[in-house]
Amino acid sequence: MQINWQVQSADHGERAVDVLIRRCGMSRLLTKKIRLYGRLLCNGQPHRMIDPVCSGDCLEAVYAPHGSQGPLLRDVPGVAVRYRDDWLLVLAKPAGLVTHPTFLHDQDALTALLSDRPLHPVSRLDRDTSGLVLIALNGHAHHVVSGQIEAKRYLALLHGRLPAPSGLIRAPIRRAAGSIILREVHPDGAPARTLWRVCRYYPEWDVSLVSLTLLSGRTHQLRLHSQAIGCPIVGDDLYSGGRQPDRLDRLIGRQALHAALLCFRHPLSGETLRVTAPLPDDFRALLAQVRAGRPRTDSACPRS
Repeated sequence: MQINWQVQSADHGERAVDVLIRRCGMSRLLTKKIRLYGRLLCNGQPHRMIDPVCSGDCLEAVYAPHGSQGPLLRDVPGVAVRYRDDWLLVLAKPAGLVTHPTFLHDQDALTALLSDRPLHPVSRLDRDTSGLVLIALNGHAHHVVSGQIEAKRYLALLHGRLPAPSGLIRAPIRRAAGSIILREVHPDGAPARTLWRVCRYYPEWDVSLVSLTLLSGRTHQLRLHSQAIGCPIVGDDLYSGGRQPDRLDRLIGRQALHAALLCFRHPLSGETLRVTAPLPDDFRALLAQVRAGRPRTDSACPRS
């Protein structure tokens, strides 16, 4: 990892460490790692973090714990690369794949399949949610881009008809008592907000295709918020609101939730990047069934 910065007139006389933190978004932990294990140059000459800099100076900070090359990445079958450079990786994750290793998914998690070196997921998806996952390839990129995500937008198919064309859900979320997995809406929970916009309502099936935008990032937030307004996500067996599974639930066999768009600022250039992912086959098949307009029945339908 290498970061270059030309000192501005407003930074004249400041310590190098303060300039790197303020202007480049560097964490104090990283400045310490550079001081101990990397190098800092000013106009091509070694420079201490605590030494002042002058207007026009060129700072170069280098930290490469695994050598000059970034992490070696492997191709993962079924996982499409939507964006990649030396700093960031955006992938389209299929349903059924966890993002990072857990006790039950040590070797078959997405990050473990991608590389033997540590990776830094910025956004995470539930195992059975498909769509975009943003991964930083070094700690600095993770630190900077985590605070510069401008939009996370999902597509979901919900049971029922929403009360208006668009709206805002405000419902705090906390961990459910006695469970390490389940969350619940509760007044004592952490604040959580979701914007929703109806794309289309299908009266034959009484379901709505909805765009959901996260304004906070709580675990299971979209699934809980959909249940909280009486319109649980099709196929969601954890937050179904007490509904019995119907033909659409059985058809997709998972929550019909897809991370379709990410907008974020690049940690090096500051450029706003917009990355999208098309709907996967199972979600498209579900929509095809809904759009066909056939009436809902109680007959069984095989899982896709």
